[in-house]
Amino acid sequence: MFYKALQRGEAVGLLPDQAPGVGEGAWAEFFGRPAYTMTLVGRLQKASGAAVVMVFAERLPHGRGYHLLFQSVPTGNLDEVALNRTIEALIRRCPAQYLWGYNRYKVPEGAEKPTMNAER
Repeated sequence: MFYKALQRGEAVGLLPDQAPGVGEGAWAEFFGRPAYTMTLVGRLQKASGAAVVMVFAERLPHGRGYHLLFQSVPTGNLDEVALNRTIEALIRRCPAQYLWGYNRYKVPEGAEKPTMNAER
């Protein structure tokens, strides 16, 4: 579905900080800890040649809406390490607004636990 939309020149949206299922990710460091990270973004970019743009929505005070920040990601080898570093940089802009309650470090059922430094 995503790939066909990209072939048609359409935009697609993904939540790249969500833990993928077994076989759909790889271990990579996220804020100093190993996190099972989706590989779909990099695979789609490589297969389609589409530009990758990260979007960060900062909630404005007093319910005044959102400030959207669009950040291009360099094309080429967008692996899970590069993806996590980009996400970390966006989170650092406003860490209080990140959904820290989501367990980004969980081990998906059936996945091997990381035994080494996740940074490849």
